[in-house]
Amino acid sequence: MKVLACTIIAGYSGQAFTADNGQDSTKEQTMVVTAVAGSQGQEDESNIVAHSATAGSKSSQLISRTAQSIAVVTQAQIEAQAAKTIPEALRYVSGVSSESSGPDTRFDTIMVRGFEADEYLDGLRLPREAWWSRPAWDPFLLSRIEVVKGPASVLYGQANPGGIVNMVSKTPQAEPGGQVYVTTGNNNLFGTGVDATGALNEDKTLLGRVAGTFFDTETQVDHTRYQHYAIAPSLTWQPSDRTSLTLLAQLRKDPDSGFYNQMPLSGTLTHNPNGQISTHFYGGQPGFDKYEREQGSIGYQFRHDFNDTVTFRQNLRYISSTGDYLMVYPWGEHADAPLIDRYSMNLKETMVNFAVDNQAEFHLQSGPIAHTLLVGIDRMHSSVRSQSGYGDASPINYRDPDYSTPVEKPPFDSSTHSTMDQTGFYLQDQLGWNRWIMNLAGRYDAAKTKSTDLIADTRSERNDYATTGRAGLLYHFDSGLSPYVSYSTSFVPTSNTDFYGHAFKPTEGKQTEIGLKYDPVGLDALFTLALFNLRETNVATPDPDHANFSVQTGEIRSRGVEVDGKINITPAWSVMASYALTDPEVISANDGSEGKHPVGIARNSAKLWTEYALSGPLDGVSLGGGVRYVGSSYATTDNSLKVPAATVYDARIGYQWREWGVALNAANLTDKTYLATCQDNGCEYAMKRQLVATVNYKW
Repeated sequence: MKVLACTIIAGYSGQAFTADNGQDSTKEQTMVVTAVAGSQGQEDESNIVAHSATAGSKSSQLISRTAQSIAVVTQAQIEAQAAKTIPEALRYVSGVSSESSGPDTRFDTIMVRGFEADEYLDGLRLPREAWWSRPAWDPFLLSRIEVVKGPASVLYGQANPGGIVNMVSKTPQAEPGGQVYVTTGNNNLFGTGVDATGALNEDKTLLGRVAGTFFDTETQVDHTRYQHYAIAPSLTWQPSDRTSLTLLAQLRKDPDSGFYNQMPLSGTLTHNPNGQISTHFYGGQPGFDKYEREQGSIGYQFRHDFNDTVTFRQNLRYISSTGDYLMVYPWGEHADAPLIDRYSMNLKETMVNFAVDNQAEFHLQSGPIAHTLLVGIDRMHSSVRSQSGYGDASPINYRDPDYSTPVEKPPFDSSTHSTMDQTGFYLQDQLGWNRWIMNLAGRYDAAKTKSTDLIADTRSERNDYATTGRAGLLYHFDSGLSPYVSYSTSFVPTSNTDFYGHAFKPTEGKQTEIGLKYDPVGLDALFTLALFNLRETNVATPDPDHANFSVQTGEIRSRGVEVDGKINITPAWSVMASYALTDPEVISANDGSEGKHPVGIARNSAKLWTEYALSGPLDGVSLGGGVRYVGSSYATTDNSLKVPAATVYDARIGYQWREWGVALNAANLTDKTYLATCQDNGCEYAMKRQLVATVNYKW
């Protein structure tokens, strides 16, 4: 019998399957993995290449041994590219479109493989039932961001078929360290942050960490700004190697949460005889508009190893958020150009969410087959209270805007309270035999949604049930090559009813994927190739027999190819590159879109980033840069108009002297004007040049 041991950098102890490096692969093998607790966070802060992830299997697993596409953005990459939002941090991931709203960054809208992805924090779903009170996170407070591409409902419950984005919080580390930074830039940008961690007692059974940020900036759009400040303390108690409890909390306030500024097609995408609409033009109402948001969360991550075979984990979080939104917004071209129509809205929303995930992991041996068996029960409760009112505002001339006409605050004419409860039971078995790895998983979900109209005093209730699954098979060669094939499904409950009052079934997703991963021996690198065919069914489409009603006969298909590569060629030279071909199509619909391509999804995209640290007389100096190509996309549902392709360049120069670092980043270096996305009722300009200078001190 051969015994193979390896070490995985992981946040907690666990097992994973690895291939035998010997030549005799026919003999029985026992696969043993020792994880280094608490060290993943420190690796993420120093290396752009990540070799393991937890989001794909809910246990620490080598990406090269996982039969599904997973991309990781580490804190080192976030810092190198000076990303200040989650969408900015994801701009170099293949198959991901995250900046479709340009300078409007009120909410994260992350498209993966042509579908909007759901966001998770530390493996627990962030509520989407709320809109105006949706929580936000500063990437400085995270150690990494993991993107699981394709359906992931089998482990996470209701989730759109494109995939999920899992943000991983910074947690306490045993070794003392930290940093302080100050940043400034164009548009009167100013930001600062602090992060400190270390042991709180001599035997290192208590670890602490606190991270906080302040951020304030105007934007390329006149009369607009963003401002937030946040603090995230955490405490870990680990009385033994087998037990740990980490408490996590976060408070954030956004005095200025942003604006909506979509412009008409005419004057942005198409010619307007009155001239092009400026990227600086603001269609709102200065002095009237406001968007304030507050959020707070508290939770814990608990782990106990009963022995070398059985581990129990429980993750829990409570989060609340409020949004106060008063806004005048542009919507459509006025009959008398160059006027743009405007409307007003008044919204208040409060959201509370509770989520808990219980996991029992068993490491078993059945003859020559090693099993990592995961049994889980998760539960989530969300409550959202909303008040809203809408009104009219005077049109505005985009050539010569006059904001002096007063706007009346719309009274609330709608008040609702909705709740959602979901309970899921899941089972996953990862089987390893010689160089073969198989993943089999299944899940059953029960979801209940209640909605109350507090003005009309009417109530509605809906129950949804779904079964989802995943199967994957991977073979790992000694060279580091790992071909794989997988099949997975997803579901999302819907709130509509048909003409006869029958509640809609959940939309369902299913994906077939084949791919190849390469984790070369002796080289700090990871390369992945994936080909996928993804379908969403039960999509609502207009009822041909009853006006203003829908039927669930729609279907959307997305297929494509994705290539990702990250490599540290030398300790001084790193490169990351990606390419994606995404081909979505409406397979079935009743609104004339059948056979058309959904709007806003670029067919081709390619990205490249490299950084090199000089030596000799220029020791301490580093140079970096990137190029992002976004191909053309359709602007209207009838596919009569296209958004042109665009290529933008990014650059970075830095200097490191002992604990001090100075860097200057430029995104969209040439200040290119282009459109981020368009749809039938308008377009969003992309971000113009962003200059960010940062000084940091690390210890």
